[in-house]
Amino acid sequence: MGCPESAWQTERRDPLTFWCPKWPCGTRVMVVLGRRFPDMPLCYLPLKRVCIWRWTVDTETPACSVSLEPDCGVQDYIIFNPRDYKELVSNSKTQLLFYEWDEAKGVLEFSKPVLTEKTFNKIVGKFSQSIFHFVTRQILSATMEGKLVVWDLHPPPRSYTSLEKLRIKACKLVHLQPDGLTVLTAVDSYFVTGDIRGHIRFYDYKLSLVNWYSQFKLSPIKMLSFSKDPLVPVGDKSNFPSDCTLPGDPFMVRNFIIGTSDAKVFHLTTDGTNLEEVLIESKEAIYAIDCHPYKPLIAIGAACGLLKVWNYRKKMYVVSRIFEEGLGIQSLAFNLEGFLLGAGFTEGTVYIMDAVSLKNEAPRPFKYSKGSVTLITFSNDSQFLATADVYFTVAVYKIVIKNGEKVWEYLARLHSHTKKIQSLMFGVQLDNNETRLLSLGKDRLLIEYDLMNCNKDHLEILDIHRTDQEALPNCMVWYPPITRESFLLICNSGYKVKLFNSTTKMCR
Repeated sequence: MGCPESAWQTERRDPLTFWCPKWPCGTRVMVVLGRRFPDMPLCYLPLKRVCIWRWTVDTETPACSVSLEPDCGVQDYIIFNPRDYKELVSNSKTQLLFYEWDEAKGVLEFSKPVLTEKTFNKIVGKFSQSIFHFVTRQILSATMEGKLVVWDLHPPPRSYTSLEKLRIKACKLVHLQPDGLTVLTAVDSYFVTGDIRGHIRFYDYKLSLVNWYSQFKLSPIKMLSFSKDPLVPVGDKSNFPSDCTLPGDPFMVRNFIIGTSDAKVFHLTTDGTNLEEVLIESKEAIYAIDCHPYKPLIAIGAACGLLKVWNYRKKMYVVSRIFEEGLGIQSLAFNLEGFLLGAGFTEGTVYIMDAVSLKNEAPRPFKYSKGSVTLITFSNDSQFLATADVYFTVAVYKIVIKNGEKVWEYLARLHSHTKKIQSLMFGVQLDNNETRLLSLGKDRLLIEYDLMNCNKDHLEILDIHRTDQEALPNCMVWYPPITRESFLLICNSGYKVKLFNSTTKMCR
């Protein structure tokens, strides 16, 4: 099966082109040449292959590719030589590879230099990123020991033929700083590093320290990207910091973007050293998602406690909220009118929020579940809220009138299933429009609850029906109301969809 790839226009956020390489393994890392070569190739790394594509050409085959040997490891970083697009370098945690592309013959060859701790009789550390030196014929590799490995690119002997490779050899190990280097890049006449302490340092071409930013208390740096526009000082109004040289000249460098390991993105305006948080994304898995009933909005909740509401038509987020440490979002649901949003959390907490501002509707969150709240749903009239947790328990909440105001209140809970609850949903009776509550579990039981006679700490079962003999039910939805009867659709592990009468619970 192929792994689809696409190139996007960053300002409009639209895809420019799309292709599907027919490799059995996924793409590990990708890089595109910059503004100097706008129509030149794109290079990407599946797990064991390096491919160069002419991404502006409609084709299903790369311009060239080369298979990597197993001992090369997983190459998770790759970059073109900005001065010669026919040269590339990539690295895994332990192995650097240098590539030369013979464009005329469509051949990509690589050199695999040897480097061990015996090479310099010192600990080298795991590689993070590598770049080409912008002055000399060298390559620099950053390590998690705070060191730089300097590789010399030796030209081949005078008897050079097209079959001979450029020789590459580790010539120097520079202990740059005490903290592990996570990012290594270059801008103008500086090398730039980011480290595990969130510090950013600038070095000249001789690797002498020029300036650093350590005051922002950031998480480990994962990405640095500098503005494509050159810096233009504004006369005497400029407020650049002084560099660390003896003259103390103003340190002028382009504005840049910082990405950190906790999924945050910052913009640093260097004139005035102004750091602005521009984006917060989930640093952990996303477990909850729900669409607004009539607006083009989608709510997304993550295990790190980040809740975001996006406009999926405009491709922009509307509002977000970060919950306190330890509160991981496990389930989300809008009510039918779309003005409420319910959220269930991994430690059993339930929040009811305003869907526009994400502020709490209840004075305080509810905590009646002993484990993760896996399902949450509102009734059609938004008077009830029901949840299901990992301990096979269903809990019900209701709006009541207190002191002339409508407030949410916990009603009751019941340990109704013996295995995981797969679906939980409200409905209405056809004859009297009373609210119904049903749950479906992996124990093959379809349970309806006596919601009308439910009161404080008392929830009873109205009826129980077995849906399958051998197959396990996966999910349940209401059949569209296109007939006089009311039906339930249940899908099971036997690849079957069953239609049940919602009143008699008989399979049609």
